[in-house]
Amino acid sequence: MGQITEETQEAAQYERHRSRVCDNNEDLAAIKGAIAQHKEWRRIGYVMAEEGLTTYDPDRDPTVQRWRREEHARQLAETAAQAQAAEHAATQQQTHRATDPKADTVLTALARAGLHNLTETDHQAAAALAQLDHTTIAQLTHWLERTRETALRLASPAAPVYRRPRRAAWPERT
Repeated sequence: MGQITEETQEAAQYERHRSRVCDNNEDLAAIKGAIAQHKEWRRIGYVMAEEGLTTYDPDRDPTVQRWRREEHARQLAETAAQAQAAEHAATQQQTHRATDPKADTVLTALARAGLHNLTETDHQAAAALAQLDHTTIAQLTHWLERTRETALRLASPAAPVYRRPRRAAWPERT
């Protein structure tokens, strides 16, 4: 016969409590919260006994110290990741802007018209369009802007029209 682990004991205890008192998910959530709170109080009691504390001091709790170190390391990693992402985005934007201002104008107009996920072939097509004269590019961006305005107008619902019933439809008052 297999060995009963702490996880299986907890699962059995959890299922026993759930089957007794749970009618809905809120009851189940309250029980989970109470069990977590009970475990935390037991952990604090154990730390107080091990450290010889009469009152609980989180600064002398090794688990709290580890949590703080992990949180600090996590924040440093997130900050580094955000800085790296910002640097990458700035590099990408600078690379795109350094190519050709006409191509950048076409790409901006395409993005504003609703084509957000531009592929490499889209960038190549924009570069090809950038070879056209300034007047043609201005007309193209004007068309794309009109397309955007029309799409936004169609996306916003119009106010319902209320018409007052005619006098003939009014009920007769007696």
